[in-house]
Amino acid sequence: MPTLADVAKVAGVAVMSVSRVVNGSRRVSPEVERKVRAAIEKIGYQPNEAARVLKGTRSSVLGLIVPDLADPFFAGCCNAIQEAAWLAGYMTLMVASAHREELERRETEMMVQRHVAGLIVVAVGAHNDHFAAAQNKGVPLVALDRPIENVQSDTITVDNFKAAVRATEHLIGHQHREIVCVADDERIYTKFERVSGYSRAMKEANLAPRVCLVGAMTGSVEEQVSLHLGSKHPPTAIFAASNVVCTEILHYLREHSMSIPEDLALICFDDFSAATLVTPPITVIQQPLAELGQTATRMMLDRLQNAGGMPSTTIELKTRLVLRNSCGCSGANLEAEPRFSVS
Repeated sequence: MPTLADVAKVAGVAVMSVSRVVNGSRRVSPEVERKVRAAIEKIGYQPNEAARVLKGTRSSVLGLIVPDLADPFFAGCCNAIQEAAWLAGYMTLMVASAHREELERRETEMMVQRHVAGLIVVAVGAHNDHFAAAQNKGVPLVALDRPIENVQSDTITVDNFKAAVRATEHLIGHQHREIVCVADDERIYTKFERVSGYSRAMKEANLAPRVCLVGAMTGSVEEQVSLHLGSKHPPTAIFAASNVVCTEILHYLREHSMSIPEDLALICFDDFSAATLVTPPITVIQQPLAELGQTATRMMLDRLQNAGGMPSTTIELKTRLVLRNSCGCSGANLEAEPRFSVS
């Protein structure tokens, strides 16, 4: 098995320089780091995590817990975190909680037992004592996508509320007055913020908000959309609070031979691969996946370098309204908002 000395020989640097890169204990020049990482890649060096922990050295593994690795949003964030962590000398241990709080709890405990250096998490529940317990054992936390209820931690989110206001105002600008917001779980922070933003925009335009919640207790997307379309005042536009909901709406409209945007205009929160493949392409609120993952990793690295020395911080990134045809825009009107930035 390759050793630090082997890496140093291939890289043409001192063993101490290799150790600094691997442990992240002290900065080295970018050129030295590049050589060391190239040598590690070439000979397949892997640090002995068990030995590091026994010696009291911080693990070089970051734990990552998300609800669903198959979801394009979470997958995109995970990919960015993994890449940023690797460049900083850390590996990532990724697991999915399947939106189940009990599974999330067991995964958190497993991560702590494996002595991960820190945890980046997308929390799914309200009872987060397992995260508080991890913090009490010296494991720093970064909350991704949504705050962790009842736990003080660094947090990275996007402007869910403001984005929903912009999307709804855009539909109102197309002279729509009967606009329904379809959301799959208002209890989740992100969905609550999006529904709240939609409601604010509707009320400010003196229009009645029409929130349609779908799920096991309230009914499927098909059932709820069908109910609204059959009402006395059927909607002329829908704001879908997630790409999952939007995909189901598209299936429903296709099955019922309804045209977009002639019969029903549509805007979706979250971009997804099929959004530009369907006809017409879907107008979306696009989240900065790479920036979210990179920022979460940077917050974690800063926390590891300054353990206990910094107050928790919250960063909110700006989304983009990407105009396509499903909202009623065409030709010269198809312009996106500026590139992502911190709001």
